[in-house]
Formats: sequence, C-alpha cells, structure tokens
Amino acid sequence: MRESARGFKSLHLRYLANHYQKALNDFSMRKEIVIIGELHQDLYYESNFYQIIIEKLTSDLANFIKYNPDDLNSKVIKKVITNGIENISKKIEGSSYLKRGGNGNNTAEIISALGIPTRLISVIGRRSNWMIEELNKLSIITENIYQIDELTPVSTIIKSQITTKIYIAPNLKQKMNFNQIEINESIFDNAKILFSTPFSEKYSNLFTIGSRKDLITVVTVEFQAIQTLTTLDELIQEKKDILFINFDDAIKILGKALKVEQADALLKKYAQIRIYTEGKRGSHLLTNEIHLEFSVIEIDHIVDLTGAGDAFAAGFLSQLYHLIGNKEEFDRLFLPENVQVLKKTSLDCMKYATFSSLYKITRQEAPNKQKLGEFIRSHEKDH
Repeated sequence: MRESARGFKSLHLRYLANHYQKALNDFSMRKEIVIIGELHQDLYYESNFYQIIIEKLTSDLANFIKYNPDDLNSKVIKKVITNGIENISKKIEGSSYLKRGGNGNNTAEIISALGIPTRLISVIGRRSNWMIEELNKLSIITENIYQIDELTPVSTIIKSQITTKIYIAPNLKQKMNFNQIEINESIFDNAKILFSTPFSEKYSNLFTIGSRKDLITVVTVEFQAIQTLTTLDELIQEKKDILFINFDDAIKILGKALKVEQADALLKKYAQIRIYTEGKRGSHLLTNEIHLEFSVIEIDHIVDLTGAGDAFAAGFLSQLYHLIGNKEEFDRLFLPENVQVLKKTSLDCMKYATFSSLYKITRQEAPNKQKLGEFIRSHEKDH
C-alpha cells in the first residue's frame, strides 16, 4: 500500500509539474499587448497645503473687504493674494512616499493583472532598477526597458482632500528617448495590440516599426505631449485603429470650444475608433458608423483620481484583446454588414473601460479578472 501511495503521489506531482509547465508555455505563446510609454517615479505628498491656502486667502480677502470696501480692484486683490501666500509657513508637514508612475507603467500593470501577456517598452534613468524588479514580480515583460545615464524623471503629486495636482518635469522626460538605443523589430513578433501612451515624437519612430507588423494600433493623445493640430498631423500621418483622448485636451489641441461631434469631425482622420473621456461627464466612442455615449456611474468614495485615464484604456484594451483575434478581424468590424457587431463589441469594451477606471480610483490597485468581474456585477446589481 505504501509503494502504491508513493507511486500515486509521484505521478500526481509529475502531472502537476507538467500541467504547470504547459500553462507557462501556453501563456508565453499567447499574443502580447505591447505598450510603449512612460515609466518614471512618482513622489506622492499627502498634505493639507491647499486647505491652508484657501483658509488663509479667504480670511485675508474677507478682512480687506470688511475694512476697505471701496478700494477693491484686481490690482489690490492680486496684492492681497500675493501677501497671503508669502505669509504661509515655508514648511508644510505631510506624509510622502515614492512609487512607480507614468502612463505606460499604469496601463501595463492593470493589463497584466487581468491575465494578458504584457510587454512594456520604455527608457529609464539612473537608480531606478527597483521599478524593473517590481514589474517583474507583476509578470510584466521588462527586457525592453532600457536604462540610460540620465536622471530618472520624478513627478511630484500633491494630494489633499480638495484636489490632487501633479507637477511634472518635461525637461527630464524628453531625455528618456530611444535616440541612442538600437531596437530589433523582432520584439513585436508576438504582439496583437501595440499601444503608445502618451503618443509623442520620442515614441513615433519605434511605433512606426511596430505598426509594420500588422498589429492593432492604439495611441493616447495628451495635450502635455501634443499641443497643436500641426504637431498631431506631423506625428500621425497614417490612420491608427484606436485613439484615446481626454475631451478637454482635444479642445486645447484644436484651439476652440466645440461639441464632441464637431471635434470628432476634425480628429476622425487619425483613427478608426475615437474615444473621448470627460471625467464626471462620462465618455463617448465614435467611428464613422456609430456614436455611443456613456454616462458616469455614481460612486460613494473616491480615493485618488490619479491614473483613471490609464485604467480606462487598460480596461478597454483587455476586453478587446479577448473579443478580437487579430488585426484582420478588427478591420472587418467596419464593414457595412457588421455595424451591429461593431456596436456590441464597442459597448462591451467601454463597459470594462469604465469599471476598470472606477475600480482604480476607489481601490487604488490593479484588479485581477475575478476582482473586476465581481466589482462589475456588484455595481450592475445596484443599478
């Protein structure tokens, strides 16, 4: 009996080992989502700084108006505000911590957590190996994160109960480019989706190389990286498959106040699917065939809005990955006879985008497939 038991145990362990190895092989053979994007350090600083400013300026202005009601004008108001800010203590107490940041990092973390093979291509500077180590633990493919002898950019994020503001260092971010790096285009051989976030001049050549592989091409456009329509024309000369853009950024780039349909008339040449996010106002998905509007879902408690847009894109692309087999299948969505399939696919992807973003801002973590599914079901039940 003992021999039989040992034999069964040995056979069972071999089965588990073989099954595990097969799972690893299947995972490695699955097509990847390749993300070209920013990876940098975020210095979070949690403080009541903004509350202090508001209370100080409110008090100073109220006192001035009380005793000098006839002397109020823009010049005087500016002087009162300037004096108020100068008189605030130079040292503001708060708690701080350092963490990984950047659009590429944020999107890659969520897509990988949802069980999709994810490759992040980026450039980092000195003393940032700890970020690669963390990404490796998240099963993100990091062999194409290149390190150069420059300072790693740090974005300072000041978070308070009133608002969160991000202070960036564009001078350092521009140095994180591929100018001195030789890229072998074979890194795109196992990809299904190619995503650049945010799309910019420093990523355009590498994105073009990947686009030759007949992949589903996706870009995020931000005013921070592309500030004029002329620059957008220069960078996107061939129509992409999907474009994500915050609607306020779209208005800034276009240089005039427009409705979504009017803005899309000017931007539709850049992508087959255009997705406009408007925060609390919801989002829109437009193609030449359909226009879908999505209202925001009310939630009780928001922890931090940072990364909401990245989570939105991650949720959309993760669902698209499961629904669409390849670039050819994606292109067939736009045939006249497939309008209803296009609509259904778009609705499903936007649903996952919306809930992925909500999960991020309420939980501040990357959900796995089970957690996101439970989160969606709980909110659908409530609504």
